[in-house]
Amino acid sequence: MGAIWAFADPINAFWALASVIGLLSVLYGALDIISSVAAREISGTWWLGLVGGILLILLGFWASQQMFPARAALLLLWVGFFALFRGTSEIVIAFELRSRQHA
Repeated sequence: MGAIWAFADPINAFWALASVIGLLSVLYGALDIISSVAAREISGTWWLGLVGGILLILLGFWASQQMFPARAALLLLWVGFFALFRGTSEIVIAFELRSRQHA
């Protein structure tokens, strides 16, 4: 049903998607902050999750504003930012695990 609505009214579907992404980024950022603070005694790279969570919360609040060009930029920025930061943190964690395995 959502796909039919998106084909019928793509502009409003785009703005609705931006609103949902804003809400999800606030929730996901809060979850990242909580999990990284909980893992600070276990992992030396806990601060990566903390920084990512803070940035995701800021990005989510930025998306919640009513300026439509900002929401359009958010969709592009969020996807790129999330992929870049998540990939970087996964690479750092993989190297940390590898060094612990050989030690």
